Amino acid sequence: MNDLLVLYYSRSGKVDRLAHLIAHGIEQVPGARARIRTVPPVSTVCEQTEPAVPPSGAPYAQLRDLEECAGLARGSPTRFGN
Repeated sequence: MNDLLVLYYSRSGKVDRLAHLIAHGIEQVPGARARIRTVPPVSTVCEQTEPAVPPSGAPYAQLRDLEECAGLARGSPTRFGN
């Protein structure tokens, strides 16, 4: 089975919803499986840290998620002038 990593960052939930729709589409392909992962929130305070496990939603991505995936879909909201 081929794992496809759906990696995203979402602040308001819109990219989270899109990531889950992409994962649903991946799951419709025979032999494909979606692995949904997120990243910790971006902070302007360098000293601020996030817990090792998010309080809700997808788990944070780990290096093994990238090593084990056969493909990657990624997304992030428009922030910081991007």
